[in-house]
Amino acid sequence: MRKNDFWLILGLALLALGSWFLFRSRTSDRDKVLVVRQDQQVIQRIELKKVTSETKLMVPTEHGEVVIVYDREGGRVLSSPCPDQVCVRQGKITQSGQTIACVPEKVLVTLTTAAKENDHDAILR
Repeated sequence: MRKNDFWLILGLALLALGSWFLFRSRTSDRDKVLVVRQDQQVIQRIELKKVTSETKLMVPTEHGEVVIVYDREGGRVLSSPCPDQVCVRQGKITQSGQTIACVPEKVLVTLTTAAKENDHDAILR
């Protein structure tokens, strides 16, 4: 490996690291919104910056209740009457764009940002 190769690799690594930090800084933690849907309808929209302590949300379903726990960082499904418990084992979502789906109970928990929520998906002419 030549000296110039080293500087090229170092420059590319720094460029990649800088891009990653720039991307991460664009999503502000204070703008996180936890959206809970059931049967494709929004039943709860929680601005996480307003949450002061861990809170439980009970979502009644045909087979029982899906219990969602959330705080300032994100949310998770604590318990569900579904047989496979994939939604419970998924754990806590803390990044914008992450989703927990409880398919048998038709419950969807999505973490998004306030800006993303109001943005357009596409503009057509």
